[in-house]
Amino acid sequence: MATRFADALERLRKATIRALGDPRARLRRLWRAARAVLGFGRGMLGYPAAWFGLFRPRDELAAAVAELLVVGFYGSNSRSSSARLLARQVHRGQVGGVFFVAQNIGPIDELTDLMRLFRAGGNQPLIAIDHEGGIVQRLTKAHGVTRLPAARTVAATLSPTEARQLYAGAGQELAALGFNINLGPVLDVDDPANPVIGRPKRSYGTDPERIAAYAEAFASGFASAGILCTAKHFPGHGRSVSDSHHGVADISAHWTEAELEPFMRLFASPHAPAMVMMGHLRLDRLAPDGRPATVSAPIVTGLLRQKFGYKGVVMTDDVDMDAIRHLMSRREAVVQALAAGNDLIMIKNLFGYDPLLPQRAVRWVRKAIAQGTLTEAQITAAVTRVRAIRRQAWQGRA
Repeated sequence: MATRFADALERLRKATIRALGDPRARLRRLWRAARAVLGFGRGMLGYPAAWFGLFRPRDELAAAVAELLVVGFYGSNSRSSSARLLARQVHRGQVGGVFFVAQNIGPIDELTDLMRLFRAGGNQPLIAIDHEGGIVQRLTKAHGVTRLPAARTVAATLSPTEARQLYAGAGQELAALGFNINLGPVLDVDDPANPVIGRPKRSYGTDPERIAAYAEAFASGFASAGILCTAKHFPGHGRSVSDSHHGVADISAHWTEAELEPFMRLFASPHAPAMVMMGHLRLDRLAPDGRPATVSAPIVTGLLRQKFGYKGVVMTDDVDMDAIRHLMSRREAVVQALAAGNDLIMIKNLFGYDPLLPQRAVRWVRKAIAQGTLTEAQITAAVTRVRAIRRQAWQGRA
């Protein structure tokens, strides 16, 4: 009787969630929105110093650090003070890239104005967005963009050749808006129970060869339109039981080396993507100190670069996500990510808005080099790789 009663309550709970939405998810969204507003308000105290300050990259090291930063902003139009400051920092050579999240996407005319703002001048920023398809697609038909199916649906209904044609068309649409980086494809192995990859159907399947084939179709299709892609989430988010947006996803109990195979196959293909994104994933077998892969030298440098010989650009997932933010300060995250072997550091800069972030990042790196945590050679190697993809991203573009 007790078991049947408990089952009935659970069915009622699930039905209520389907009808009204998960109250915990709703509270989480409200809390995140409130935190963003409060954080932005506090950050604005430093806005005058950031806007009128005399800071410019005064030497090669400062200029190099600037190129390694991919930064987010607050607002969805060119009237946003955060967007205007970030554009000014891009034009001054203080920031090398910009990325858009859902709250940055407004009507087409406002999006066009933002693009014009960020692309003005001659510094050629990387401008990134998630454009996987399914629920992870920020742009809609109202922006002149085709709604792409989720990865699982693509793999079930299209051949890789047909998928490439679909993604080539989507790449042309993305390029027409002014973007040059797509934060996809997903190479994680499918597990329908996974809350962040499986349930939203973001994976192409369970067979590594099949995953790599569709990921190659994704990367080559977008590349045909001049959009560079980012394979994610290394070393494999598919079998995690939690979402790295809300804490470190510990994959130690379920991860196997088979989850590396889609990445290895894609790296060896004729159309390997320009970048790989590290996941905020704890994997004790490879990083016994418990650090997430994003800030783990044994995983970024030892596994990805040395063991598998990957020579392209490595990008962090957003270091302001709770998975990292709850473990360390932004300063520690930036320094540790660079020391681990990452090239591009992605920082949403929303919940703890800091208008002086580019200046601080340069100081953090200088101090880390002075203390022996980082070397100038690491920064030089990173910026060399990033400049190569920047040339690709802007090739033939005004």
